[in-house]
Amino acid sequence: MTLLKTPESKMAINVGSSSIKTSVFFNSLRVDVSINFIGLVNQRIKVKFHGIPGMVDKAFNLSIKDDLCKAASITIQNVSESLEHLNWPKPSVIGHRVKFAGFGKTVDDFTESIEEIMRFNDYLSSRHNTLCLEVLKQCKMAFPHAKQKLVRDQAINDLSLQKEHKIPFDHFIVKRFGLIGHGYHGLAIKASLDLLRQHDHIENFSGVICQVGSGVSFSAVENGKLIYNTMQYAACDGPIMHNRSGSLPTGMSLRFLRYGLPPSSLSNLFNRMSGIYGLAGIPSNSTTTVEDILSLPEFAEAKQSYLKANGVELFRAIAEAPSASNFIFSGGLVTKHRWLSPALLLSAKAISISTMEKMVEQLTDTSARTVEADGITLHLAEIDEQMCILNELDNSADTLTSLDFSKGICEVPGSAIGRILEGEQGWGPGKISLCFSHSKFPYVTDNLPEAFIMAGNQRSDFFLRASFARSLGIPTIFLSAHLIEHDLCLGNKIFLDTPTRTAVIL
Repeated sequence: MTLLKTPESKMAINVGSSSIKTSVFFNSLRVDVSINFIGLVNQRIKVKFHGIPGMVDKAFNLSIKDDLCKAASITIQNVSESLEHLNWPKPSVIGHRVKFAGFGKTVDDFTESIEEIMRFNDYLSSRHNTLCLEVLKQCKMAFPHAKQKLVRDQAINDLSLQKEHKIPFDHFIVKRFGLIGHGYHGLAIKASLDLLRQHDHIENFSGVICQVGSGVSFSAVENGKLIYNTMQYAACDGPIMHNRSGSLPTGMSLRFLRYGLPPSSLSNLFNRMSGIYGLAGIPSNSTTTVEDILSLPEFAEAKQSYLKANGVELFRAIAEAPSASNFIFSGGLVTKHRWLSPALLLSAKAISISTMEKMVEQLTDTSARTVEADGITLHLAEIDEQMCILNELDNSADTLTSLDFSKGICEVPGSAIGRILEGEQGWGPGKISLCFSHSKFPYVTDNLPEAFIMAGNQRSDFFLRASFARSLGIPTIFLSAHLIEHDLCLGNKIFLDTPTRTAVIL
């Protein structure tokens, strides 16, 4: 007898720093629940049933303000209620879009170790990681049997978009502090390129992709390959955003610290108390949205400053692809404010005023998705990141393998790339030394390994070796010997990050 498989629903969750967007897919149907403007005085909750018979879309306002837990709870509660009304099964798998979870597979199981890594990287993320974890908590309670999957929103699947020869520090500093930049808005970049393949039959796009919503980034692409992304290391890198400062002179950070700002407050200052709200001179918890600032005449000066600052960042992306004459713009701000894309190109000195005027005139036709003037082509891409998350869940084919170092103890923080060899054999550039209590350890300061993995029954057995590593700043992790699968580790080239206890076979 053949058993019929019960239809399953799947859920995609797209968390920003001021919004939560969710979608549940069942058969060919879909329902969306979203909340926007988290942090302002009032929030808008929307439930959309996408033409499902008998169901009426709804929207209502609440005053959640900056309560991330409440925002997550209300969103998932509305998802649960919608599924009950529809008599749909609860989702069997839930994909969470996440940026700052460290290097790893595009789609990964949400584990306690990954949650710890997200907390560790929270300073990079505006409040994206905090809100992601609040939503994850609510999902676990509402859908306890669902598989919780992390979908990394990194621009590349490689170890780092930034090449070491372009980072103005020596090798020791690069590895000691883990200067690895993935670039972000990867799902939007991938979706934009897919749209061009499908609708314009452009297989190997060369040009610049501009993601302009609450988060902003500009990415240079050459023959379909990403070569540069302005949001390199953190949420506030690159352009000025809704309440994120964008890249600022290092001296400004040093001045904040010199004048008494606690170091722990730097991230909040750059990620929450700045951006276009700072330019407009209003607090980020007001009733004013970014769209208001771009539209209302009283904010004209702030709008011009925003355009000029982000024009500089777009210029940087163009400089990485100097022959670029094709530009893709995606994101909520440019699809709602159709003048914004040509205005940014003008600010970046990529087009003239007359070219901008020609493009704006063409874009008054709301059906226009591609416009061309004076040899410059502009594509408006209305992408569906919820479908991007779903597609990654269904089609991810990562070959990376993680080693379970989650129960290790960081002896010396840092990151390293190297091949694991035992003891003295693991000394030298491009090698990581795996040291058991009986392994030879030469205690010489030349020809040092990239990192140490110390494996034994107790840490005290490695006191001298750990002190040696600490004195030289060599990334080091201690593991109980029973956690090391000897044959699996030896000979493998891995990426090792000791503070987050991440070990991935390359």
